[in-house]
Amino acid sequence: MITSSTRHSLVASSTNLLNGLLNAALLALSARHGQTDEIAAYVAVTAALSLVAIVVAGGSPLLYISGDAEQRLAVRSQWVFVTLPCMVLGTVAIGSLYSRSGYEWPTMLSIAVVTIGNHHANFQLGDLARELRFVSTAVVVCGCKVPALVMVAVGGHLSTALLTAGLIQFLAAEAFLGGRSWLRPRFLAELSPRGAFSAFRMNRHLYTYSIAEYWGGRLTTVLLSLLVTPQVMGAFGAVFSVYQAQTSVLTAALRVSLVGRVRRRQGLGNVSEGRQGERIALLGAMLIAVVSAIAAPWIVGDLLRLPPHGPALWLILLAVALPFMTVVRAVTLNQIGDASYRQATRIMVLNAALITPLALAAVPLAGPTGAATATLAAEVVTGAVLGLALLRRQGRLSAWFFGPAGGSAAGLPAVPAPQQMASTSAPGGNRD
Repeated sequence: MITSSTRHSLVASSTNLLNGLLNAALLALSARHGQTDEIAAYVAVTAALSLVAIVVAGGSPLLYISGDAEQRLAVRSQWVFVTLPCMVLGTVAIGSLYSRSGYEWPTMLSIAVVTIGNHHANFQLGDLARELRFVSTAVVVCGCKVPALVMVAVGGHLSTALLTAGLIQFLAAEAFLGGRSWLRPRFLAELSPRGAFSAFRMNRHLYTYSIAEYWGGRLTTVLLSLLVTPQVMGAFGAVFSVYQAQTSVLTAALRVSLVGRVRRRQGLGNVSEGRQGERIALLGAMLIAVVSAIAAPWIVGDLLRLPPHGPALWLILLAVALPFMTVVRAVTLNQIGDASYRQATRIMVLNAALITPLALAAVPLAGPTGAATATLAAEVVTGAVLGLALLRRQGRLSAWFFGPAGGSAAGLPAVPAPQQMASTSAPGGNRD
C-alpha cells in the first residue's frame, strides 16, 4: 500500500528528476553551441555568490521550513533587509575578481540575478512544501525550464535563458502562494530591521550547519575556478552540474521526511510514518550511481560533447559518492526535522573538515580529477563514521552524532541503555 509519505516522496523526487533532466539538456545544448565560457561563469558565480548568502545568513532556508511563525517572519525580514543587499554588493566584488580571469561582465550579472532569484525561490518553495503542495512545486520548478530550453535550442545564450526561467519561476510561485505571496502589501508591512537581526539569534544553530554544508559541497569548485582556465572550468562545471542534479533528486525525497517531522512537532498535521522516502532515496542513489558509471562515456561524449576520457572519470568518481551522500543527508535532515540542530551540525562539520585538506592537496595537484576525488573521499569517510556510530548505537561516538541512546534524532527506534535493559529484564526490579 502506498502511503502519503511515499506518494509525496515520489512526486518530489520525480520533480527534481525532471528538473535535472531539463538542466542537463540546457547544459548539453549550451556545450554543443560552444558556450563553455557561460557554463564556467554559471558554476563559478553561483558558487561564490552562494557563499556570500551563507556567510551573511546561513541556515535561514532551513529555519524557514522548520521554524515557527515568529522564526519564519524573522527570516523573511532578514532576507529583505540584510541578505539581499549583501548579495547585490557581493555581485560587484565577485564580478571584479572573475573579470580578471576572462569572465564577461554581462554574463556574470545575468547569472548573479539568477542566483539571487534561486535563493529567494528557496523560501517560496518552502512555503509550498510546508503545505505538502508538491505538485504545485513541480509546476513552478519544471515549467520555467521549458521556455529556457527553447531559447537555448534556437541559439540563445545560456545566461539569458536562465534569467528568463528565473523570472517565470518567481511569478509562478507567487501565483501559487496566493494570499501568502511575498508581494502582498500586508506581508511587506510585517517586515522590520529589528526582526531581521533577531533572525541571527534564532538561526545560530543552523548557521554553522549551512557554512559546513556549503564548504563541503562547494570548496572544490571555488578552489578549482581560481586555478584553471574558464574552458577547463566549463567542462568540469558541466559534469558537476550533472552531479548536482542527481543530488537534488535524492535530497527531494529526504526533505519529505523532514517536512513530516516538522508538521508533527508543531502540531500542523502528520505524514504517514515509515522509512519509504529514505528507502526510495537510497535505492535511487545506488541505481543512479551504477547507471552513471556505466553511461559516463556516453553522457560526457555524446550528450555534453566533452572529451571522453577526463570528464568521464570525473563523473564516475562523483557518481560513486552518491549513496554515501544520501546516507549522510538522510540523517542530518531527520535531525533538523526533530530540531536536533547540534547533532546535524556536527556531522556536516565532520564532512567539511574531511574535504578541506583533501581539496587543498588534490585540486592543485590533479585539477578537476582531484576535485572529484576529494568529494568522493569526504563523503565515503563521513558515511563510514556515521555507519560505525549507527551500528554501535552506544558510547561516545554514537552520542556525539545522535544524542542520548534513548533519543531518535536520527529517525531510528530508541535503544534502551544497558542499565534499563537489566532492570526491565530482572523480575521485581524497580517496583518502588
